Order: sequence, then C-alpha cells, then structure tokens
Amino acid sequence: MIDHPGLRLRIVRTLGITLAWTVVAAVSAIFEHQALSAAGVVEPLSPRMLDRLIEAVGAGLLGGGLYIFVLRDRLRHLPYFPAVSVMALLVYVIIGAWKAAWPAWQDPLGGSFTDRMLSLQWLGHYLYWTALMGGTMLMVRLSDQYGNGGIAHLDGRYFKPKQELRIFMFLDMRSSTMIAEELGHARYFQLINELFQDITDPIVHSRGEIYQYVGDEISVSWPLRKGIKKQRCIRCFLDIRAKLRKRGPYYRDRYGIKPTFKAGFHYGEVTTGEVGLVKKERIFSGDVVNTAARIQESCNANQVDNLISKELLDLLLQEGPLPAREIGSIALKGKRSTMSLWTIESIAGDTTAQ
Repeated sequence: MIDHPGLRLRIVRTLGITLAWTVVAAVSAIFEHQALSAAGVVEPLSPRMLDRLIEAVGAGLLGGGLYIFVLRDRLRHLPYFPAVSVMALLVYVIIGAWKAAWPAWQDPLGGSFTDRMLSLQWLGHYLYWTALMGGTMLMVRLSDQYGNGGIAHLDGRYFKPKQELRIFMFLDMRSSTMIAEELGHARYFQLINELFQDITDPIVHSRGEIYQYVGDEISVSWPLRKGIKKQRCIRCFLDIRAKLRKRGPYYRDRYGIKPTFKAGFHYGEVTTGEVGLVKKERIFSGDVVNTAARIQESCNANQVDNLISKELLDLLLQEGPLPAREIGSIALKGKRSTMSLWTIESIAGDTTAQ
C-alpha cells in the first residue's frame, strides 16, 4: 500500500489520464471503422479496436506518467498556451521517432524517414496526440483551478444547499502588514504568489479544499471524515510549516524575510451551496467559519503558530496520539461562552521538530 499522499495522487492522476485516453481511442477506432465502411473498405472492428486500446494504454501510462511525474511541475508556472507549445514540440519529437524513424529503420523499403514525416498519415498522428495532450493539460489545470472539491461543480452536488460537518483551517502570514510596507506592493504580491504556490501541494496532498484566498490568508476546508482520517488537517499545517522552513533561505535571499504562518482549526455544521449564475461559487455559511477565523487571530496573543479547538482535538485523538498542549479557555470575540484551545507542537514524521 502506498502511504505517501503526493505519490498516491500522482498515480491516481496517471491512471485517470490512461483511462480517458483509452476511451478516446475506443471512440476514435469506431469512427475510423465507420469512415472506412462508408468508403467501401470492409474490415472487422475488433483488430483495429485492440490496436488502438493497446496503444492508448501504453501511451497513457508512459506519456501521461511522464507529464504528471516530471513535466507538470515544470510547466505549471507557465501560462496554458506556452505550456502547450512546449508539449507540442515534445510530442513532435516523440511521434517523429515512433511513427517515422522507427518504421523507416524497420522497413526501409516502405519509405524513408523524410517521406514518412511529410506524409498525411504522420501529420494525422501528430495532430491527434497533440490535441489529446493539450486537452489533458487543460483538464489537469481546471482540476487545479477548482481544487479537490472541483468535481462538485460538475455533478450538481451543491445545486441545492445541504448541511455538512466540515473542518476549517484559517491560515495567515505573520507580520504581513509590516512586510508589505517594507517590500512595496509589487514585490509583496510576488512574495504572496510564491508562498501560495509552495503551500498548495501540502493542501492538495491532505485532500483539503481551498475555500478562499483573502489577501495573504487562505481558508481550507475538509469534509469531517476526510480531514480526521490520518489526522490530515493538522498534518497539512505541519507539512506547510516544514516546507516553508526548508525554503527559508530562498525567501531570505530573495525578499529579506523568512515567512511563517499561523493557523486556527475548528469544525462544525455548515450550510453548503452554490451561488451566482456567472462565475458560480460554492460558499459555506455557519458559525464555525467565523469561529475558526477568530481562533487563528488568537495565535499571536498566545505566542503559538497553531490553535485547535478542544472539540476538534478530541476527534483527532481517536486517530492516534498527538503532542498537544493546552492553552486555556479563551473568550472569543463575539462568543458568550469560552472555548478551550490547544496547540499541536509536533507529531511523528513532522520534520519541523528537527
């Protein structure tokens, strides 16, 4: 069983690409068969279908895996069309070797490399795989755009409001106002953009759903079961903290600071639904959202980088022990009763403890 969440996610995406390409190949084989039949060429469908499916599975595992494991991280910082142009050039080289150089070497009498490269058959192969790769890159980027909860925008899950139990993490950069004044608006924007890029993978790997970006603050949500399992919600923050400490020298050299974040955690019932006709957005309504934000605001006063409500901590402890330290019962702004808050100092596998 694969335990590393990032590796598991990449494997799942590679298999998803392979499945999608296999479906496209099957449809393509049917269309080819129908076109040949209309032209008077009679041949069985099964051999053509089998060839297309084998080709698609191999290309999906190798080509899709190459993109997800190697190229995606290098191309994700480019706009879509420049990234597709880079991939189109790579596809040109691969299809040239696969559909022209190799056949020419295997069967010189069937045509030279140049003849094959200039044929309509080769051009058709190139355009087919380039379009398939471009479509795949677009779907991966759309998946990144909408986050782990993106499928809900398509299946109509929240077309009507529904009640849910959810965990919320409010993540905010320390001393952001002072840093913005020192850097200026343009460089501060660059800093925030790089920070958000760095902390995205820990959020995605923890199955978190980015709810909102508000200035230098990010709010992340998990369905209760998903966030509790393997203590994903708190591990998400610890992974972010570890990554930023590792990247600290880079930020110090580039911006003159070593950025740190503080986080507040709480869970409760919210009403989830979609609003708007244009640029439709999913929103969460409930006291838990405001409470999580207020918990995060209490970090500075208590000189810790994370605070978690006792209610959520009790649920996390069912998944295993946590080195939690009690902060005390704190009266939160706008709340009549006090709330017991705790901080997680480190857990097994947290490299920030080193």
